[in-house]
Amino acid sequence: MAYRTDTLCGIFHNQALRYGDQVELLRAKLNKNGDPGSEWHSRTWKETRDEAIGLAKGLLVLGLKKGDRIVIFSESRPRWIIADQAIQACGAVGVPLYPTLTVEELGYMTSDSGSKIVIASSQDRGEMALKAKAHGVPIEKIITMCSWNGTKPEGVYTFAEVIALGKGKVSDEEIEKMINSVVPDDIASIIYTSGTTGKQKGAILTQKNWISNLHQCSNSTLLRRQRELGLHLTHLVHLPLCHVFGRTSDYHTGALQQGGIMVFAESFEKIPKNLTEVRPNVVISIPRLWEKIYDTTRSIVSRQSETTQSIFNWAIKLGEKYCDAMATATRMGQLDLLQFALANVLVFNKIKKTAGLDHVVLGISGGGKLSKEVCIFIRALGIQLSEGYGLTETSPVINFNEPEFSKSYDPSKAGWFGNKMIDLTMDLMITRQAKGLSPYTNPIRSLGLYLAYNTVAHKLQIKPGTVGKPVLWTEEKIAEDGEILVKGPQVFKGYWNLPEATAEAFTEDGWFKTGDIGEFDKEGFLTITDRKKELFVTSGGKNVAPHPIELAITAKPYIDQACLIGDAEKYLTALIVPDFPEIQRYAKHNGITAGSDKELIENDQVKELIKKQVDAVNETLPRYEQIKYYKVLDKPFSVESGELTPTLKLKRRIVFEKFKDDIEKMYTN
Repeated sequence: MAYRTDTLCGIFHNQALRYGDQVELLRAKLNKNGDPGSEWHSRTWKETRDEAIGLAKGLLVLGLKKGDRIVIFSESRPRWIIADQAIQACGAVGVPLYPTLTVEELGYMTSDSGSKIVIASSQDRGEMALKAKAHGVPIEKIITMCSWNGTKPEGVYTFAEVIALGKGKVSDEEIEKMINSVVPDDIASIIYTSGTTGKQKGAILTQKNWISNLHQCSNSTLLRRQRELGLHLTHLVHLPLCHVFGRTSDYHTGALQQGGIMVFAESFEKIPKNLTEVRPNVVISIPRLWEKIYDTTRSIVSRQSETTQSIFNWAIKLGEKYCDAMATATRMGQLDLLQFALANVLVFNKIKKTAGLDHVVLGISGGGKLSKEVCIFIRALGIQLSEGYGLTETSPVINFNEPEFSKSYDPSKAGWFGNKMIDLTMDLMITRQAKGLSPYTNPIRSLGLYLAYNTVAHKLQIKPGTVGKPVLWTEEKIAEDGEILVKGPQVFKGYWNLPEATAEAFTEDGWFKTGDIGEFDKEGFLTITDRKKELFVTSGGKNVAPHPIELAITAKPYIDQACLIGDAEKYLTALIVPDFPEIQRYAKHNGITAGSDKELIENDQVKELIKKQVDAVNETLPRYEQIKYYKVLDKPFSVESGELTPTLKLKRRIVFEKFKDDIEKMYTN
């Protein structure tokens, strides 16, 4: 049977019938019952589809109806995908929530969305839903993705029990009819914003919103060729699927559209270990992961001999030339090109192999601004790191900075030889690289890459420091005050139960107001400068964008986090969190003893080390943007302690309240 091609559930079932048991879809260190284990377990497309249909039948028996809302309260795991597809098969609306929520937050969003059923990943989260119910939240049924230890309270079911409920009571034909009854204008999801500036709002996203963005994110020449080749690239999934970025990139585009394999990392902290185990082809993450790879590499190199450091610095300079050439879609000089190949053999390939990145062909950074320095370093490794930009309300992508041929070259008019060179580029840089076969370590592959680069590959353009051009079907413009305005099929319907907030989100003539400040260059690449609501105006009347300054501070090797302060003040100050693992290594190397991180930051040598980092940043800034005073904290900002959103963005209001006394002292010196 053929399903619709303009809904997420239609695409999923079409792909499942196409790939069946021949292609793996999901993998995790969880057994088939959803319980944690030490071994990797896989599901094929057919197995995933069968379980999703079985769960959908059980949900119908439990009373789920078309248009009903149902919460998914879970970290990213295989049964998140299965739950989502089961909900869609019933024509219902998924309400995915962060697994780090408190009982109060869970209760608020469950009540606000009108959800009667909560699907929870674990018994602990199931018990949180029970507490919310005890506090008056009208939850009728709770379903856990794993087994339940002890006696289950009334109204609690496991996945297996719900699937058993549907057997023999709902036919396959009924489910197929319901899947095809889902249409593009149906609401697919209500995604709650992470709440950096106040109460969370539920963004209404339709099937059309998601499907539009799926096509917008996979429209480049290289991604279209990947689909034509039938490659099944492995993604190391660690972003929360309840957030639009991880959902669109790994799940919708990577798996549903491109046929990729989703391998779920055990946790963010275990990514370095999982990278070496899985050897993924695609890594989609937040800037912090790429910054950690950069910082760790720099730290290791700094402890090597002068000769090793010189070779590394030589390789990095060549990598910078390679990135500069890609930014302008121009050809590298032939001598530099040969040296860059040698740098890959001597330096970059070894770094990638040690880090488990030697099979990676594509990296994506989103959810925050990535420093140009880090971006260039990752691209110098031969990993085409792409940046994008978007919001929950735009499903999310509205700009994508990916390798694409510049305006001066039209691949549709490449001719026979040009197409052969594009195919050769794909073979060497994606197909073979995905198997760990570097194009620089084999004479024949090196010659092929040299030929492909000098004919067509050098015309691929990607600009570090920008988030790229508007994606397919998208219009953007800059308002008089610098705010980015957007129109496109990926823009949401509005906020759930909030008509006034919905009206405020759009201009009178229908442009969505992003709340971000940005500018386009002459080639149409967008640069984000800051959040409109976060711009500081000092008491002297100077406008200051805090985020670029914070990025400059955290780019320093011994600083991990920074929060700038200065709105309506006569000068700027900052709260700074050191990179404690690096500080501890520095202390050990310099004979500094300290019993705790608090003692460590009180050491005079460490104080001087941090001061030099801040001074170095200040030297690059105009006087009114320089940091006059700062407070070094002995604990990092975190989601658990409330200073960060689940997507690791600063909650400035919370930080300012929490460190009010420290901040006041910096303005009374």
